[in-house]
Amino acid sequence: MKYILVVAFSFLVRCSNAQSVADVFSIYPIGESTVEIYFPSKPDEVYVDYSPDSSVVYTVECTDVSTGQDFQFGAIVVNLKDVVDAADSEELLINYLDFLKESFGIKSATGYGKGHKLPTHATATGVIDNWEDEDGEKWEVSGWIAKNTIVVLFEYGPDEYPNRKTIDFFMNGVRFSGD
Repeated sequence: MKYILVVAFSFLVRCSNAQSVADVFSIYPIGESTVEIYFPSKPDEVYVDYSPDSSVVYTVECTDVSTGQDFQFGAIVVNLKDVVDAADSEELLINYLDFLKESFGIKSATGYGKGHKLPTHATATGVIDNWEDEDGEKWEVSGWIAKNTIVVLFEYGPDEYPNRKTIDFFMNGVRFSGD
C-alpha cells in the first residue's frame, strides 16, 4: 500500500510541476509575422527590420528575474521573401545561426544538434545549440524553419538557466501559422 501511495504522490508532483511551468508562460503574437511564441514574461516591443534581400525580420526579448538573476528570453522571426525548398531548409537555418553567432560575439559553441521536430508543426525542422559569448554569457538556442519562416529562440544569462522544464517549454514554444 505504501508503494502505491508513493507512486501516486510522485505522479501528482510531476503533473503539478509540469502545469506550473506552462502556467508561467503566455503566448504572444510576433508583429505581423503570423508566428506566436510562448514567453515567461511580457516581452518588450517587437522590433521590425529588413534584411538586404527585403525579408522582414522581427526581434523581441523579455527579462526573466524569477530565479533571482537576470535571464533574457528572446526570438528572431524572419519572414523570408521566398519559400524555401524543404531539402535546403536545415542548411539555410544553420547558415542563419552561423550569421547570428558572429553578430552576437559568440566565442564557443557545443555544435549543432540537427533533425529536431516540433510536435505542433509537422513540417518544421529544428536545430539546437549552446553558445558562450565574449562576455561569458551562456546561451541556449533553438532554430526552427517551416516554409518561408525562420524562428530562432534563445535564452542567455550569467549561468545555465536553473529550470530545465522552463527552457524546454520555451524552446518548443513557437506556433507557426496553421498549427
